[in-house]
Amino acid sequence: MSGRVIEAGVRAGGAARVAARESSGTGLALGDFLPYRLSRAATRVSKALAGVYSERFSLSIAQWRVLATLQAEPGLTGRDVASRSALDKVAVSRAVAALAQRGLLERRPMSEDGRSSRLQLSRRGAGLFRRIAPLALEWEEQLLAPLSRSEREQFLSLLGRLEANVTETAPQHQRGGLA
Repeated sequence: MSGRVIEAGVRAGGAARVAARESSGTGLALGDFLPYRLSRAATRVSKALAGVYSERFSLSIAQWRVLATLQAEPGLTGRDVASRSALDKVAVSRAVAALAQRGLLERRPMSEDGRSSRLQLSRRGAGLFRRIAPLALEWEEQLLAPLSRSEREQFLSLLGRLEANVTETAPQHQRGGLA
C-alpha cells in the first residue's frame, strides 16, 4: 500500500474520530483518548516482546524489565528500578527476589538495618541479558519495519517530547512536591 493511500486513510480516520468524540456527548471517545491508546499499545508491545524471552528464558515481563534496567544502570535500589521501569514496587520486589533466587542478580546492603540494597546483575544475569538483547533488538526491528528511517526518527523524537511534557504537566504531588 502506498504512503498516500495510508495517509488518506489516516486523515479520513481522523475525521471519523472527531465525529465520534462529538457524538459521545462528553467529547471523549475512549478508543481515541491518547493516554488510553498509549497504555494499550505499551501493554500489547510488552506482551508481544515477552514472547521472545518468556518461555525460552523463563522470565516474566517484570523480571525482564528489572534485568534490562540493571544492565543499563547497575547499583540501583529497588525503588530506583521501579521508577525507571514503570513497575510498581511490589512487582519489582517479586522480580528481584525471583532473579536473586536464580542467581541472576546480587544485592548489596546499603545500610546497617539491611532494608535497602544496591542491585546489580551477577555474571550469570549479565550473560543472560547478552543472550536476550539481540533477540529483543531483532524483534524491535520487526515492530518498526513499517516505518521509514525518517518516520522512526520522528516517532522517537515525538515520543520523547511527550514523555518530557508528562513530567512538566503532571500534578505537583506527582513530581515530588506537595499539592
